[in-house]
Amino acid sequence: MRDQTGKQTQVTIMNNRPQGGSADLSDKANIEIMQHRRTSTIDNTLDLDMTLDEKEFKDGPGIKINAEYNMQIFNFTSGKSIQREQQIKND
Repeated sequence: MRDQTGKQTQVTIMNNRPQGGSADLSDKANIEIMQHRRTSTIDNTLDLDMTLDEKEFKDGPGIKINAEYNMQIFNFTSGKSIQREQQIKND
């Protein structure tokens, strides 16, 4: 996410697994990362005839994972992104 107010600041969040996310560039400046998608109802938008509720055991809690997140905040005109280096390290 890059600052659009002229401060030349970039925020990059890197993790060690495929995930979804979004950034709100308004005054709130929120970053949202979706680690697991769980629904208690059928999601017709994906043409699935079942709920999305992965569990370790049939009646157990949701799947537990150990995720690693790295955040870099830097001036993108004078600094260097470490995104590619971090990706290679994670791979």
